[in-house]
Amino acid sequence: MGRPENPLDPDAGPVQAFAYELRRLREKAGNPSYRKLAEQAHYSAAALARAAGGQALPTLELTLAYVAACGGDVEEWRQRWLDVAGRQDAPGPEAAEPRTAAAEADIEDSAEDGAGDVPAGRGRVRGSRKHGSRVRRMWIAASVVLPLAVAGVLALVLWPRAAPAMAWSPARKVLPYTFKQGQSKVDGADPARAGCVEAVTLTSQEIWSGPQRLGNLEVRYNAECGKAWARLDPNAALINYPSDDIRVRLETFRPADGSASRIDEKFVRDRHWAGMLSTRVGCVVARGQIVIDGQASDTVQTACAHP
Repeated sequence: MGRPENPLDPDAGPVQAFAYELRRLREKAGNPSYRKLAEQAHYSAAALARAAGGQALPTLELTLAYVAACGGDVEEWRQRWLDVAGRQDAPGPEAAEPRTAAAEADIEDSAEDGAGDVPAGRGRVRGSRKHGSRVRRMWIAASVVLPLAVAGVLALVLWPRAAPAMAWSPARKVLPYTFKQGQSKVDGADPARAGCVEAVTLTSQEIWSGPQRLGNLEVRYNAECGKAWARLDPNAALINYPSDDIRVRLETFRPADGSASRIDEKFVRDRHWAGMLSTRVGCVVARGQIVIDGQASDTVQTACAHP
């Protein structure tokens, strides 16, 4: 029998309150084990348990997968996540995803069916033996990453660019992009809500603003669904940029028939993606642009990818 989850105090702050509500959602779904939820969410049981652990705000992508697996309202929870992420007293989304297999084992060994953060017991003892080396690694990483992050922010400020409009493709058909939960696996559908999130990257292209790299533009592909889509994977410089005026413009484009799915939305300091298109018709291109305080990156385009 697994250990119970650590208790949460919904009055202790926005992140604990968010995790508390995630646990309530799971209870309303019949309290399935995290291993059972993992089959639907396509995330590990340990990752789902951390999402409801209350130690850090989970990523938006993980949150939506958790909610969908519990039968919750995905669009309602997207807004909840945005509200928490935008609060001054809330820590940013947890960045350590996915973890290594060894770290996942530490969590799953000591959690209820993979539930909760590591409680007292065997899992915590194993972690404490490595505490000294982990602290040293963290200090070393900080000494390298912090100067780079500062340099990145300065670069974005010192090399402003004009803001050309997003150069959308010459699409013959722009498909509607909806947030309906449990939608069919059709062209234009949201891959997360259509159950196609377990994917591989077929090709990618870096996105730059002047001399600063902001992340990668990717073509993601799910073999079971037979679909591919455009996704932005932001780096630390973009996630930590001190501005609320950041927009992401993405397009999934299929040249064979001129079909496209587009988004133009506020940056949530996490991954963004456009609707998916079938690769059975032809290869798929990802196109994108990031606009910060009115200053735009170039419109970036990947190679036309086909599995």
